[in-house]
Amino acid sequence: VVKRLNLLASILQHAMSEWDVPLTQNPASGRLVKRPAGADRKRNRRLEESATVNEGPDGPLSEYDRLLAVVTSKSHPDDVWFVRWAIEQATRRGEAAMLRWRDVDFDRKTISVARPKNDKHREELGPEIRPLMPATLALLKNKCSAMTEQPDPDAPIFDIGGEDAFSVRYGRAVRKAGLTNLTFHDLRHEATSRLARLFPNPMDLCRVTGHRDLKSLDRYYQPIMTQLANDAAERARLLGIIYGDADE
Repeated sequence: VVKRLNLLASILQHAMSEWDVPLTQNPASGRLVKRPAGADRKRNRRLEESATVNEGPDGPLSEYDRLLAVVTSKSHPDDVWFVRWAIEQATRRGEAAMLRWRDVDFDRKTISVARPKNDKHREELGPEIRPLMPATLALLKNKCSAMTEQPDPDAPIFDIGGEDAFSVRYGRAVRKAGLTNLTFHDLRHEATSRLARLFPNPMDLCRVTGHRDLKSLDRYYQPIMTQLANDAAERARLLGIIYGDADE
């Protein structure tokens, strides 16, 4: 609802400023039309590190392990590769689905990402070059080694069928794993938050995730507060900084 209202407000503002449409004020602006309460609240769903259900032979399984277990399937073997990629590389679903083997430069450790918005957008801006993360570089190499022959450069990296069909399968898998309120787009939040620990400079992180600015990036960064405290304690230890009995 908010996106459509904002789009309508932008159209009307353009009409007023560029086409001289005789409106004294924008009837779709946020000042005149109240947006739904809490609509701008950012999601903070992360994969929990441990759980007390679905125990495996070595004890409780994390939500990550439970998710990978249910998306692993003989009928759609690339689903698990696709989910693992999303958690490690932080690409959008459409970006990952459009990737072809020709888009991967193993020597430079980069991928060429087509902008999925529309054809005009792709033609004007061209592909976006992003660095491959160590985990996804290993993932692609393992996927290649599992193939019986060299991949066709024009073939999709992840053979998931249509995006809508994958979304249906993913929804079923999440319910089967007993996970609640976990959308596929939440995996982009998970990946962004994980990668933030590797990139102290947030601008570098933007180059990986494809966010346009730090404001957009902030919506996807959901740190675990205990982890931040532990990281600070470890850095202080390495720097030889002692805070009384803080370690106790």
